[in-house]
Amino acid sequence: MELDVRSVMLVGVLLSILTVVLLAQAGQAFPVERRRLLRIWTVGLLLQPVAWALLATRGLVSDALSISLGNGLLLLGFAEMARAVRGFQGLPERRLAYWTLVSLVVVALMVFAEGWPHYSARVLVNSSCAAILLASIALALSRDYTRRGFTAARLTGAFAGLGVLIALWRFAEHSLDPRATGSLYDAGASDIAVFSYACVGVTFLSLGFVLMHTERAYEDLRRLASLDPLTGVLARSGLAEQGHRLMSESRRYQRPLSMLLMDMDQFKQVNDSLGHAAGDTVLRHLAERARRVLRGEDVLGRLGGDEFVALLPSTDAAGARVVAERLRDALHEAHARYRGEEVPVDLSIGVAEARAEDSFDALLQRADQAMYGAKRAGGNRVELAPAG
Repeated sequence: MELDVRSVMLVGVLLSILTVVLLAQAGQAFPVERRRLLRIWTVGLLLQPVAWALLATRGLVSDALSISLGNGLLLLGFAEMARAVRGFQGLPERRLAYWTLVSLVVVALMVFAEGWPHYSARVLVNSSCAAILLASIALALSRDYTRRGFTAARLTGAFAGLGVLIALWRFAEHSLDPRATGSLYDAGASDIAVFSYACVGVTFLSLGFVLMHTERAYEDLRRLASLDPLTGVLARSGLAEQGHRLMSESRRYQRPLSMLLMDMDQFKQVNDSLGHAAGDTVLRHLAERARRVLRGEDVLGRLGGDEFVALLPSTDAAGARVVAERLRDALHEAHARYRGEEVPVDLSIGVAEARAEDSFDALLQRADQAMYGAKRAGGNRVELAPAG
């Protein structure tokens, strides 16, 4: 049973139009800064039915218009999709490079359609460009292939990779068995595969691209929910999540884990005398100074108010005390500034090393008790929780 090319084209046109409508609706749910990339993708998708309409006029209009412009619009659609994916990944969009490539291909197609007509020559040029554009989509998403679990980027990249293989198959078939004459209406197996992919495959690529935006939006919401909006460090929920993870790893690999609980000694006076804006400045200053002292693998979070917690993996109580003294000195030596004035605030820190039987909450309670011990001893000091 032979596949009717016109039927494939009609299905592709209808699917493209339907997908454009769905993309336009879905795009309204995303932040404004994300909609630009969806618009670029939608433009690329809109070029598909226009291109197929031109290709369907073969014999009714000049080959230069039908073949060259029709295939050029198809390739330009894939170029716009590649731009959108690269922009989504934070990579240069390379609009000029893509548009130049497509323009050169259109010129070559005109030459092999009117000047020196040759069907396989047109196929080789067309397939090479399609493979390059689809490969650029797959490569732009390559950094997401190693992530665990299902990801829309992996799905989209895999489908783009499938398009590359199909384009290369068509390239190889016409390289080994070139044909001077031919058209899409008497196409071979690889030609049908390419047409089917170009007609129907863009719908799956579009679905993957929308899912990529959905995943990114979810990650953004999750990150915002786990971060303290004032200081940018982990909020209590995010801190607890990381704490449970580090406690589990500490037990599994039998490595030490220590916690620092920090509390400012004169924070209430700052709020009462200078106002909450000054207090917010001091809190941000503490978070910034702590980031400079802590290592990359350490975890910093805000419990609430002026209480901060630092989790130090692979660090025993003695090492944690050294870090705590550095933190206290860092804040003491570089005061926060509010409206041009220095705002000195001392820091009391409780240090606790995790025991085998400790839960995260138990470790937090022990560090809290040590911190209050530092305050009772006069403040601006470091106290260790008992080991036993």
